[in-house]
Amino acid sequence: MPKVRVHNVTISLDGFAAGANQRLDAPFGDGVGWGDDLHSWFVSAAEDSAAEKSGIDVDYFVRGDRNIGATIMGRNMFGPQRGPWEDESWKGW
Repeated sequence: MPKVRVHNVTISLDGFAAGANQRLDAPFGDGVGWGDDLHSWFVSAAEDSAAEKSGIDVDYFVRGDRNIGATIMGRNMFGPQRGPWEDESWKGW
């Protein structure tokens, strides 16, 4: 039987992966942006990996995508809508 794992997730020490009030102009919520403290290591590791640099963060970044068969993504990860899906033009973050 295949194994299931969670990968490429950054959480704060108090257990949060996003801030409050997730919306179109703030996909990670208030106070948490793509380049902010919570995710800055990931952005830097991706850039360093593309530049063929090495380091512990780059190693974790590269290993995080090995042997991934599929990524299961919930509605909240795809967009900020709540309730009935009313806008079919939305194509995701």
